[in-house]
Amino acid sequence: MNGSPIEPRATTSASLAGGRGRVFRPPWWVRAKRGEFTWWIRPEWQDPLIGPDGLKLSEWRDRGRLATVKQGPHRIVYRADLPEGSVYVKHYLVPDARAMLRQWFRRGKGRNEGRRAANLEAIGVPTITPIALGEQRRGKFLFENYLITAAIVDTLPLDEFVERLLPKYSQDRAARIRRSLAVALGVLTAKLHDAGFLHTDFHPGNILVRIDADDTPMLSMIDLDALRVHRYVSWNDARANLALLNHYFWMRSELTDRHRFLSAYFEARGQQPPEGHSFARGIELSTRRWAERLWTRWGRRCRGSNKYFAAQHAPGAWGIRVRGMKTALMAALIADPDAPFQDPATTIIKQSRTTTVAELTMEIGGAPRQVIYKRFNRKKWLDPLLALFRPSRGWRAWQAGQHLSSRGLPTPQNLAFIARLGKHAPWWPASWLPRDTYVVTVKAEPSVTLGDYVRQNLATMEPSARRERITALAASLALLVRSLHERSVSHRDLKAANILIEGDPTSPHPSLSVIDLVGVQLARPVPRARRIQNLARLYLSLEDCPGRTRTDLLRFLKRYNAGALLPPEDWKGLWRSTAIAAENKRRQNQQRGRRLS
Repeated sequence: MNGSPIEPRATTSASLAGGRGRVFRPPWWVRAKRGEFTWWIRPEWQDPLIGPDGLKLSEWRDRGRLATVKQGPHRIVYRADLPEGSVYVKHYLVPDARAMLRQWFRRGKGRNEGRRAANLEAIGVPTITPIALGEQRRGKFLFENYLITAAIVDTLPLDEFVERLLPKYSQDRAARIRRSLAVALGVLTAKLHDAGFLHTDFHPGNILVRIDADDTPMLSMIDLDALRVHRYVSWNDARANLALLNHYFWMRSELTDRHRFLSAYFEARGQQPPEGHSFARGIELSTRRWAERLWTRWGRRCRGSNKYFAAQHAPGAWGIRVRGMKTALMAALIADPDAPFQDPATTIIKQSRTTTVAELTMEIGGAPRQVIYKRFNRKKWLDPLLALFRPSRGWRAWQAGQHLSSRGLPTPQNLAFIARLGKHAPWWPASWLPRDTYVVTVKAEPSVTLGDYVRQNLATMEPSARRERITALAASLALLVRSLHERSVSHRDLKAANILIEGDPTSPHPSLSVIDLVGVQLARPVPRARRIQNLARLYLSLEDCPGRTRTDLLRFLKRYNAGALLPPEDWKGLWRSTAIAAENKRRQNQQRGRRLS
């Protein structure tokens, strides 16, 4: 079935053998010896690139023509802007024995990449153009090497184009370009697989795009060291490779765009997998599994010291901060976590039996920032003991903020977590249990909670303006809740007071984010009962919204239920289940004497 080989096409990797032999060979290349390096170079580029002492890196750096693009233990990439044109210099290093052995047995990375560029050119895939290769040899053994390629002008990496440039276009033009991009990317991928090529680092950062005058996208492949050659690509191999590319687009594109890409891919290959629907679903499931693993790994970053966070300890307290917060500031907070509440410049926003919330200014990343400082008060004397069996409320909120950020879900950035321990407890195990916990987050500015906006703003609007705002807010709210549930997140206290409208509330597409994250839970997938509970809680919090109609509720549910990543369900069943859950919640609060909020 899906593991069977794909029918080979006329152009395969085997037919490119003749092209490989012409790479770095006369008469198109000349050979030059400079110190320990031997250079193969295009004749017209010999004088601009190579001097008596070898590559002119130092000269370009002194003249301000050289910029470092990437730097790592195994490779450094430079961009040199020369009078003859811009070039990229890849310097492949040999930092350890493993890299050394790889160079000896698998040829140099620069030479391999140059040959693969010739292979791609032979099958009609635009790619880099090598202009020089330098290899350091001692005896017969290869060490460091260089590959120099001409810059592909007027292009951007595809991920940068999608995130930075595409949103600036008009809605109609952006939609047109997205459709063309999906088709062009499908055709390019089909050419690769037809020729037996699989890119093991297949993501849009390794694809360059240029938009022509008629909005036609032109794509080029770069970073060919990860390109592998196979005799043929089976449907299983193709599905895994397409899932790798889908990792980036899964949360950044609509299902229709991904379907358009796959249709163009099949059409360009001239054949279909044995079970097209299962093939497409396999790509989505593989991407989902990958995303869950990645989200879980990223969600653990806030638990200790790493490149993003730093843990600090003091007698009777400890904490974790983001790297942008100074050590001295964190040390002062750990020494006396309640000091900010006594500062005259601090504004107390909320003070209750369970929490104390304040707004103040802290220096973050070298600049003053408005932050929200929240203390989770002990509700009972048993709270420290309960931490033996479940995380404290502060830790749950801190961890939930990282989980949401890892999944690309909007929430104010976490800055610090502080736990004050029971150092004066009468029995020793309680001395290392958290007594009070604190969380510091960035204050979103400007912002207003959805609950406050509904009560204070909607009620005073003209009916036509109110209708426009309700429609826009309902659409954004449905998308937010759908995104939460699609990405394995639920919030048992999902109410209007815990949703922020960031920026301009009158925008056609209001920006919403989630706050007060103690009630956040992870489940893969989110159970239906939990999704219904979230919807019912949100419905009750907006029950008194002026001007809201049953049609607005229907539009909300249909937009929420449109996600391809949620289990399919008819809107009528969703409506009835939500209404029943809301009525049960109302009755429960009445029995307990609690006010609905």
